[in-house]
Amino acid sequence: MQQGPALSCVAAVFKVASRCNLNCAYCYVYNKGDDGWRRQPPVMARQTAITAINRLSEHCRAHAIDHFEVIFHGGEPLLAGPEFFEVFVREATARMAPETRITFTVQTNGISLTRDWARCFRRLGVKIGISIDGTARSHDRMRVDHKGRGSYSRVVRGLDAARSEGLSPGILAVVDLAEDPIAVFEHLASLKPRLVDFLLPLATWDSPPERSSRTAYADWLITIFELWLAAPVLPFRIRLFEQIVRTVLGFPRNYDALGPGVNRTVVIETDGAIESVDVLRVCENGMTSRGYHVSEDSIDTALDDPLAQAYLFAADRLCGTCQACRVRDICAGGYLPHRFRRSNGFDNPSVYCADLLKLISTVQDWAVRQVPADLRNDLDLRSLAPSPVGQEA
Repeated sequence: MQQGPALSCVAAVFKVASRCNLNCAYCYVYNKGDDGWRRQPPVMARQTAITAINRLSEHCRAHAIDHFEVIFHGGEPLLAGPEFFEVFVREATARMAPETRITFTVQTNGISLTRDWARCFRRLGVKIGISIDGTARSHDRMRVDHKGRGSYSRVVRGLDAARSEGLSPGILAVVDLAEDPIAVFEHLASLKPRLVDFLLPLATWDSPPERSSRTAYADWLITIFELWLAAPVLPFRIRLFEQIVRTVLGFPRNYDALGPGVNRTVVIETDGAIESVDVLRVCENGMTSRGYHVSEDSIDTALDDPLAQAYLFAADRLCGTCQACRVRDICAGGYLPHRFRRSNGFDNPSVYCADLLKLISTVQDWAVRQVPADLRNDLDLRSLAPSPVGQEA
């Protein structure tokens, strides 16, 4: 097997709970056709977590990795209980330090987040991300509990609890074309997050996103971009726009949904299975279940699987349309699941291709114009006129 940094992972998503106290309409775990969660234990056992930590420690030593990130995820990770996080952080730090610095993030829906939880995460040094879909109306339409009730007020209460303990959560927001982007921007600004990560809804060519025009998502996001730039002081960071600007200027990537480079993340399921990125479940039921387990297999072995390789090197394995595209070096084909079609796998441009072309062209044009002309020439930076016409498969 090929060895070296190109095949190492530097982050692991731990699915510490396989159940959730919400039932979001667009959830790829429960509502997009994959039923693997039914065969998972409700929460990760302590011994499974320790075995997985040992595998990660082994992997970091083999590849001389000096910084590793753990993302606690679910389902809803807080269902694992505070003792789980106490044990996990203690054991991971003991086994991986000082050779590897390990950082922790929890991605939660926020409805169970209390001041006690916030104090726990502050003490453990765990950063928090909370899912809030724009306005209360948008959020409550999509992010409902198992009785169909909206969750917005409970989530904001959790956000306030975290801030009251000195934490500054980031926000994950799925783009909702039914909502006015101006209202979304202004509302998110009122929540005072440090970062907002806007996500395109998970979709494939077999199940494409609903849209009013070929570039509806780009148009929505460009409105957000223009508001962001026009603000006297940036109210929050926006990861998507920052990633495009960083790539235009030649900085390393840190975003698996867009841009060149190797996707160096692995998923550890609740039962200890080692899988590729879990959003690929939106493509086919059971796609990510490949038979690897922390009790039997190394991380390297799991990364050598063809599906893991497709994810690792997604930015290099582009279809002919993407190879010929003028924003190829910035887009790199977009998010891997968005390329999927049952008839030919991932050998397609993104189902959001037209949107990505227009959005990237707009942001790139702005970024290049910020660079002084002489430096622009030295770096061979070129503006791209924003185009409403993208490419399709």
